[in-house]
Amino acid sequence: MKLKNIVLGLALLLPFLASCTGDLDVKPLDKNINTADHVYAIKENYKRGLFKIYSALAMSGQDGAGSSDIDGLDPGNAQFYRSWWNLQVVSTDESINSWPDPWVPEVNEMKWSAVGNESIEGTYQRAMFMVALVNEYLNQTTDENMSSRGIEADFFETVHGYRAEARFMRALAYYILLDVYGNPPFITEQNYSQYPTQIGRENLFAWIEKELLELKQLLPEAKTAGYYGRADQGVVNALLSRLYLNAEVYTGTPRYDDCIAVSKEIIQSGKYGLTANYSHLFMADNDRPEVTKEIIFPIVFEGTRTQTYGGIHFLIAASRGNDEVSIENDGFEEGWSGNRALPTLVKLFEFQNNNAPKAAEILDKRGIFYDENRTIDIQTSYMKTFESEGWAVYKYTNIKSDGTAGSNTKHPDTDIPLFRLAEVYLNYAEAVLRGGQGGSKAEALSLINQLRQRGYGDNSGDIREADLTLRFILDERGRELYWEGTRRTDLVRYDYYTSGKYVWQFKGGVKQGTGIEAFRNVFPIPSTDLSVNNNLTQNTGY
Repeated sequence: MKLKNIVLGLALLLPFLASCTGDLDVKPLDKNINTADHVYAIKENYKRGLFKIYSALAMSGQDGAGSSDIDGLDPGNAQFYRSWWNLQVVSTDESINSWPDPWVPEVNEMKWSAVGNESIEGTYQRAMFMVALVNEYLNQTTDENMSSRGIEADFFETVHGYRAEARFMRALAYYILLDVYGNPPFITEQNYSQYPTQIGRENLFAWIEKELLELKQLLPEAKTAGYYGRADQGVVNALLSRLYLNAEVYTGTPRYDDCIAVSKEIIQSGKYGLTANYSHLFMADNDRPEVTKEIIFPIVFEGTRTQTYGGIHFLIAASRGNDEVSIENDGFEEGWSGNRALPTLVKLFEFQNNNAPKAAEILDKRGIFYDENRTIDIQTSYMKTFESEGWAVYKYTNIKSDGTAGSNTKHPDTDIPLFRLAEVYLNYAEAVLRGGQGGSKAEALSLINQLRQRGYGDNSGDIREADLTLRFILDERGRELYWEGTRRTDLVRYDYYTSGKYVWQFKGGVKQGTGIEAFRNVFPIPSTDLSVNNNLTQNTGY
């Protein structure tokens, strides 16, 4: 990986990005400052260094939408969340893409290799970049280094808090690498090497778990003022909930008891609650308290500062055609005619007339689609079919809850909810149904019905205990969390992602769908990394 502005293991990581928002707002440093000793002799730069790490979730580079911190990666196509979302969503039963880009048929039809796939490369390199940023930050912010630079001892405790947040971001990056690639290279500030080795999926899982459990004791309580978009104890529990739910995939050993325990901590903490209107979770003012009570951890965007062609910009623009975009309805100026809903997603929802589905007649208002002059069915897997085949997903928008547009009609204000309370409800319910101890089916039923009551607006969508099955939970996850970047992980857990037990249009490159090789449950380590590091072993099958 070739990193810009990085010398000797990121020792010259600054100047930092000047594009985060709210609590994450930072200012550029003096470009004439070019050594870590100079940078970290100034107390304000410790927070700026931390926020550079957070910004890697949203931004590709330091100099606006067209810049990239990593040579060879397109700042738009290979932005972190955009690349990860393609792997997590477009490769599943939720979406299909219509562009002529080389990665598209590979991901649509699940036929990728280790060479040249932009989404596989982008997710891997951006996640490893976050790891590298954190490792260097931890190296530069030790008590010994702060003392040598004349930083007063009474500031050390503040920096210790920043270090804990940085460690969480590294754990999050490693979780993504664990889930997507299985066995990535492993490197921390304590075992630095130009040619890192792998430690195996089970050992990486154990390291992430240990790190998160330690951080729970170091980070602020959930919903501490000034920590929106930053790590706290609630965010740690949310990641642990997801980690434990998938533990059997990662290690062969189920951890459903632990999933229930950490999920209950979140649910019973009194710090969180469901927002009343589902659609408000994905609007340009979703940083309001009425909404953030449900959002446990967002990727923060603000249209005048966080300008990127990935992230929320991509989620909105790629879901609309040019003829569908209007400032009045979308708060946005661009439609890219890219991502469409597959029939398997649309048909998860109940309609007034299920024999002749119409988007306006979805009974569960979590289904936010556009269907004018569009068929539900898709005849070709990509190329020039966007405006007529496949419903558009209008879940994300740059419109505020009062109907007005966001602050910038070219770059949205909408934050991406990375973890939210509804997912924790679903994790708890699934862990109970899979035999986890410490919870109850009655409580699981109550939590699921709360989600459905929000969707239907009343009790008409409530289910009975007999309806609460594992397959129902998977479908409910689809209705609640669609296009939020969790679907591939869910399908792998159910053994549905590659197997022939469950298929969707163009899975395996066949119109009706077919099972594929099980090794594709993880993606390959990109050949660009294997070619420069002989210590790495490719995943089986690639």
